[in-house]
Amino acid sequence: MTNPMTILLFAAIFAGSGLAVAGGDARGAAALVAGVVAGSTLWWLILSGGTALLRTRLKPSALMWSDRLSAAILILFGIAALIGAAG
Repeated sequence: MTNPMTILLFAAIFAGSGLAVAGGDARGAAALVAGVVAGSTLWWLILSGGTALLRTRLKPSALMWSDRLSAAILILFGIAALIGAAG
């Protein structure tokens, strides 16, 4: 909810699909917001549940390599963001 890119993304989607027109009813807006919150909650429950399940089934060495791969990917994204901001 507090991620600015997520807020901008949803604002763009709503505006592009005609959901942001003036004079809309409050029930429709509330249903839309509730759907977004429910979908986001469901996604995080699935993601965290799957992670907890895999964590118990993987060996510590596999987790270490998974952590290293994740860190390398994050570092590469950070470098790409810095290059994009500079150029």
